[in-house]
Amino acid sequence: MRILIVSGVRHARDYVPLLRSLPGIEVIGCADTADSPFAEDSAALAATTGIPLLDLDEGLASCDIALVCSEPTRHADLAVRALEAGRHVVVDKPAATGTRAAERLWDAADRSPGLLTAVHRLYSPQIARARRIVDSGAIGLPLAVDAEWLAAGGLDGSTVERPELVCDPALSGGGELMNFGWYPALAIRHLTGLEVEEVVAFGSGAPHGPLFDGPHGAYGVEDAAVLSLRLRNGVVATATVARTPAGVGPAPVSSSLRVLGSHGHVLADEDAPSVAVRGADGERVSRQVGGPAGLTALRRLFTEFCDDIRYGRTPLVTAADMYAAVAVVEAGLASARLDGTPVTPAARTSTV
Repeated sequence: MRILIVSGVRHARDYVPLLRSLPGIEVIGCADTADSPFAEDSAALAATTGIPLLDLDEGLASCDIALVCSEPTRHADLAVRALEAGRHVVVDKPAATGTRAAERLWDAADRSPGLLTAVHRLYSPQIARARRIVDSGAIGLPLAVDAEWLAAGGLDGSTVERPELVCDPALSGGGELMNFGWYPALAIRHLTGLEVEEVVAFGSGAPHGPLFDGPHGAYGVEDAAVLSLRLRNGVVATATVARTPAGVGPAPVSSSLRVLGSHGHVLADEDAPSVAVRGADGERVSRQVGGPAGLTALRRLFTEFCDDIRYGRTPLVTAADMYAAVAVVEAGLASARLDGTPVTPAARTSTV
């Protein structure tokens, strides 16, 4: 599979060596639009990795898969352009910074012969094992989910190329809720199979200021947020996202998911890394599962997507899943601005 990096702004510096390590994948180059505000990033990526810097139309005509790595506010536009060119598309997270853009992306995917998916962590060994346990019925019916996604700093350039790519709403679409809320929203949907009906959220940022001493305050965006979700069938969930000065685990991002069921619960801890299950009889079984969650999930995401293309399979994360996750984050941002007023996630209005 020939992969084109479409706008090498965010995460591409990590994706290129990972892609090169996978059999059957060739990174053919990096391309961006002529009016890109970060054209120099794509040029720098090409120079440092040794891949060609291409014209975007030329690159799209030559690739099998377009991997969109721009600043988040251009994700949907570039992904739509690649889909309209008939390419298969992987778009970096979040797939869109609002439901209108997510709807356009969904519509383009419905019209395109290419497959669409987005960067996610559902292939992490811990989440994958938790999903199998839930599906097996070992904990009964899922009744509640609790998720945490915490970043250890990283705005010094160690994990985020420049702070404004996370903190400037014109580029990022928001703060850490927009940046990280995508992950727990997708995971909760993946583990329960249920739509979110109502969101209540509280976040730092304007007008109260950030929790920690960082650049979020200058842009008036949250560095921490808590979501309370009401799902169908009376199921509830919470999600906490934050960027903290010191990490709580060994990796740049610490994450855990707990699913409380009618007959037990399962805890997927990506830091340990382990999965623990406790049944109604009180017996607890904990096993070490997998290695680095983020890297393992990314490797499998790209290899599975290539197989999705080869065998005509539906990707694990579809345009409908992307829209649902974006709608939850959008509702969370609206609720936080209204000091916790409940907000219903926007429903898709168009069909193709």
